[in-house]
Amino acid sequence: MIYQEQAKKGVDITWRNVKYTAHTKKYHREILKGLSGICKAGEMTAIMGSSGAGKTTLLNILCCRAENTNEVKLLGDITANGKTFDARSFSNFAAYVMQEDLILETMTVLEALQFAANLKMTGTEQQKQAKVQEVLKIMRLEKCQNSLIGGYAVKGITKGEKKRTSIAFELVSDPDVIFLDEPTSGLDSFTAYNVVDVLQQYAREQNKTIICTIHQPSSEIFMKFDRLILLVDGKFIYQGPRDKVIDYFGSFGFQCPHLSNPADYFMSIMHAESEENRNNYKVYFENFEKKLSDEISKEIDQHGTELILHKSAQASFFTQVSILIKRNFKNVQRNPMEFRAKIIQAIILGLFTGLIYLNLPDPESHRDDQRVVNDYNGAIFFLIQTTHMNTLFPIVLSLPLEKGVYLKEENAKLYSATAYFLAKMAIESMVALVCPTIFVAISYYMIGLNANFGRFCFFVLVCIINGFIGLSQGLFCGSLFKDPQTAINITPMMILPFFLFSGFYKNVTDMPDWNAWIQWLSNYRYAFEALVRNNYTDSPFTIDVIGQTNLDLGKWMSVLLLVILFLAFSLITLILLNTKKQRLQ
Repeated sequence: MIYQEQAKKGVDITWRNVKYTAHTKKYHREILKGLSGICKAGEMTAIMGSSGAGKTTLLNILCCRAENTNEVKLLGDITANGKTFDARSFSNFAAYVMQEDLILETMTVLEALQFAANLKMTGTEQQKQAKVQEVLKIMRLEKCQNSLIGGYAVKGITKGEKKRTSIAFELVSDPDVIFLDEPTSGLDSFTAYNVVDVLQQYAREQNKTIICTIHQPSSEIFMKFDRLILLVDGKFIYQGPRDKVIDYFGSFGFQCPHLSNPADYFMSIMHAESEENRNNYKVYFENFEKKLSDEISKEIDQHGTELILHKSAQASFFTQVSILIKRNFKNVQRNPMEFRAKIIQAIILGLFTGLIYLNLPDPESHRDDQRVVNDYNGAIFFLIQTTHMNTLFPIVLSLPLEKGVYLKEENAKLYSATAYFLAKMAIESMVALVCPTIFVAISYYMIGLNANFGRFCFFVLVCIINGFIGLSQGLFCGSLFKDPQTAINITPMMILPFFLFSGFYKNVTDMPDWNAWIQWLSNYRYAFEALVRNNYTDSPFTIDVIGQTNLDLGKWMSVLLLVILFLAFSLITLILLNTKKQRLQ
């Protein structure tokens, strides 16, 4: 966490001549056109504008979440008390609350805040608990602190309580500046008012700077804002105290009707779809330059100049991993049906497979029967395939669904991508260990594979490693794509070559030279050779089953290469998580 040394003095956010331009071969568009402004400590500022005016873009720029590339160019100076900052230093004094409430649904409100406190605060456990209780009181969450947050699959707290929990999650680190994107979106008028009322009170009592975009607030909510910024077509038409905006527009002929909602009136005169409004834009811009521009420049020059002193306090790497593992384990405990379903699936598949291949002909009495060999090979390959797929596809589906939570928390510097990956692997390893063991234990002897107990244990070992490879490949595919539908559609296409180059469907020596290299990436190739050698070495068959496959690496070398393949996919996934952790907007 960041303990602000001069918290009472507050932090002013200022920006000068901010331009944001999108430029491609097809078009050139200025999104923001040389904006300058200030948001002061102890005040709550609302940024309003019609759709496409640039209000969300401005918010993203101020909190370091806007792209700055060759195609999208950002120019201008943005400072906190006169000091420039970037995405990394942003979290030392500020927090960002996105429109969507991304918190793990199986946690309680109290647990969510404790999770944030443990990862972003220094001090004793008592100090952390005291801070959590203080934030619960500020955000009026004391009554629901022991209720589950809930979501799609779990019943939980109300929308208003969830929004306040999202805000409280960020307040635990005691930021001096809080950015919020549409904090009242999706809430009824009463709930929305409560959220804004809490924020205004917090800004005034704690001398915090609160900046939010808002679309069309009620009159009661509008009156809660201290400062107002109105945007039209990428330019300001008003910036200043909220209580002076009506007189300002009235001074050049745009009088807000008596007893009407001022927010509704200003939205109506800013709407870009009205030709009359577009014709008036020039009047708005001219009056802003004439009456407000110089005054704002003076305010910017008078911003706070105190150095922002802070103590960096991201938890240690091992603490991050430990806390994440505990949270993941609690998530499994509170959603037991998912784990039970996987166990039941392993049992049913084991029984079904065993019954299909029940009592294959004895090798002693069918020493030279190729058909019997093919049946045994088919059973072996099916066990390999099932242990791999049953760990791969569930994780492919689950990772994109929780990616939003991960990106939100990683953006807030609660933990590193590496810590998240290791904690995820640790909890998913339970499935990769238990399910293949159950599946193989049930089906192995029913099929009639090599009865030696040592050979059985080796078979289980290979299937477990193969399951871990499925886990690492699932994490790879899940982190590669943004949504589960795309991930589940593309993953089979990525895995299919590993099937074909396993040596089961076609002898690996018969593969064309131009694509034969794919076999060295196939976990099926290594697992199949290891288990074929495990089953047929010293078997009664007179047929050279091992020689037929032309798989010549050896039993333990195949196991070693399976382990290397698991580590390789894990490393690639880790790199992917670190390089694709885009800033949430």
